[in-house]
Amino acid sequence: MRVSSASSTCTCLIVSSARKVMSDKLPIGVAIIYNIPGAAILHPYSVQVCTRRIMETTHSTTRRTARIVALMIVACALSGCAQLIPPLGAPAADTEESKLDQAGKYLRSGEPEQAASLLAQAAKTKPSPQRETLLLQAAETVLQPETRNLARKYLSAIDEAVLPRNLFVRKRIASAELELLNQRVQHALDILPASILDYSPEYKPKALAVRARALRAAGDKENMVKTLVMLNPWLTDAVRKQENSHSVWETLMSADPGEITVWANRNHDCDMDAWLSLAYIQKQSHTDIFTLEDEIQQWRTQFPRHTIPAEIVDSITQNWATSQVAPDRIALLLPMTGRYSAIANAVYAGVITAREFEEAPGLPPQLVLYDTGDDADIAFRQYQLAVREGADFVIGPLQKEAVRAIAEQKQLEVPTLSLNYTNDALAGSQQLIQFGLLPENEAQQVAERAFHNNLRRALVLTPEGEWGTRLLDTFTVRFTELGGTVLQYERYIAKNSDYSGPIKKLLQLDQSEQRHRDIEQTIGQDAEFEPRRRQDADFVFLAALPRQARLLRPQLSYHYASDLPVYATSHIFSGNENTSADRDINDILYCDIPWLLSNSPEVELLRDSSELQLSSSESRLPRFAALGVDAYRVIPHLQRLTAHKYNQFEGMTGNLSISGQNRIFRKLTWAQFRNGRPEVQERPKLDFPRSFSTIVAYAENPQARQQACQ
Repeated sequence: MRVSSASSTCTCLIVSSARKVMSDKLPIGVAIIYNIPGAAILHPYSVQVCTRRIMETTHSTTRRTARIVALMIVACALSGCAQLIPPLGAPAADTEESKLDQAGKYLRSGEPEQAASLLAQAAKTKPSPQRETLLLQAAETVLQPETRNLARKYLSAIDEAVLPRNLFVRKRIASAELELLNQRVQHALDILPASILDYSPEYKPKALAVRARALRAAGDKENMVKTLVMLNPWLTDAVRKQENSHSVWETLMSADPGEITVWANRNHDCDMDAWLSLAYIQKQSHTDIFTLEDEIQQWRTQFPRHTIPAEIVDSITQNWATSQVAPDRIALLLPMTGRYSAIANAVYAGVITAREFEEAPGLPPQLVLYDTGDDADIAFRQYQLAVREGADFVIGPLQKEAVRAIAEQKQLEVPTLSLNYTNDALAGSQQLIQFGLLPENEAQQVAERAFHNNLRRALVLTPEGEWGTRLLDTFTVRFTELGGTVLQYERYIAKNSDYSGPIKKLLQLDQSEQRHRDIEQTIGQDAEFEPRRRQDADFVFLAALPRQARLLRPQLSYHYASDLPVYATSHIFSGNENTSADRDINDILYCDIPWLLSNSPEVELLRDSSELQLSSSESRLPRFAALGVDAYRVIPHLQRLTAHKYNQFEGMTGNLSISGQNRIFRKLTWAQFRNGRPEVQERPKLDFPRSFSTIVAYAENPQARQQACQ
């Protein structure tokens, strides 16, 4: 009984000592770093105390018996009954808490891989959903280009079936970010569809932001804007909210008015309505500040609860006021005599027409014509003369050599809009802006349109000569940049009428015919044969003038390529309707200027007016008349277009924007020939309504929709 009593005394001493050891995080006296059940360390002092107490209480017991009892106590302590006091300087045990602390230290010191490894180790001993939370933290820690494979490893270890909704959305966000790192944009959008955005309010802002990034990478401007507009109310940080609003505005500024109209017609959200309506106002060509201010006031009345930052709204009138160019005397430099006189007269007719129908208040500027002839030196001297005589704006010259002579000047005294481009980008005066009907501009858009239509393998057929080489090179470079492949190109002689030679080579029919001859030679007799064209091509890019196009398209069909889509530049169409001849170019897709494709009453009036000023031969150059119209009408907008790369001017030769090299880029309209006539492929550009929300209202209750936006 004494032995039992001594043991009880010792045990009480040990327990009371353990209760004095506290954790600042878990103050219950157990499971701390140095006090872990099942991991006891025997302290020599504990054995001595217990043994002495027993010896003192066993006076009637023999010394031998007491020693046996003491040995039993030592054995008991060794089996886990002793006080849990570590030796001085003993290392901390490798617990989950220490792993998490160390992971934090690794993160702070810029070692994400080590941090993620510790988080993944800690996850192994945890039940769901703590295990998945730690694995997600590990994956998010290494979501960087150089460690994306580690992120995939940790994400693949997570079973989505066991995740609650908030963790499910968080995991999808991380997976979408990983796909974006791997440039798998469509996979990112599939992983993070719009349907799951409302699963978790906690992670909705992050999900919207990541999805917007994916839509931007996919080139889906419409849905990107929608997503960013949805994100705005969820942002609490003022700086982030401002940045998000400016991203919406920049994207809208990169769209043309026709696109914005289409987006509006299928939109059902008041916030989006407000953004689209304001963007359309910005896109319009306003003749005076009063009209612009009136439209903005109508917009404010229509959308009194809008959340668009004031600096964006105010910038519209501010930019208009500071960017207006209003010359008093315009010099027009054209080769009215010489080889290019017909073209010059068409341009002149366009300028005169634009001036006649100008809607700006006050008197129109004085217009003075200078004949430059065929000589570039004469053109430059005429330029200098015009400036001396008081011109404060110059349109022209037209010939490339004359444009180059002016572009080589480091300083120009007055703003100048040339009617052609130099062959290379010269670092000349910022006062010079180059404008014209550049064929390369069109070849680039053919490449972009075909690639957008999921056509990846091209055959190219261009004429011999400099013009054909320029189109071939430009198309090849742009199509390759986008990720397409030019399988083969062939050149034809434009003056010929039979193009079967280059067509057979392009379609590899010559190889098919050679195989037929080889077989007949082998078997020694005639064999039935039908040539078979190559099957690896998706489409043909054709560079041709009207006469050649009317011959080439039927010959392509004759040589078994009737099912291959054919894309072309505007040069296949003369610009003058000829349905009987142009039936031969049916089904060809091509890009052209609005001047020739629009049925707008305004455009028809301008066309008719310009044609009245031209001879029959000059009227066959309608694109140059459109160039003259735009050269005059774009003048007030040049500073705005130069300062804001996303801004556009809706012109007769296309939607105009200015690149960093002060070269105007024309975005053209797409059409396809049907029954000898071009039919516009894109939705026609509609007049945008002043009461914006009525056109986009819900069909079932437009009145309620309009009231909701107010």
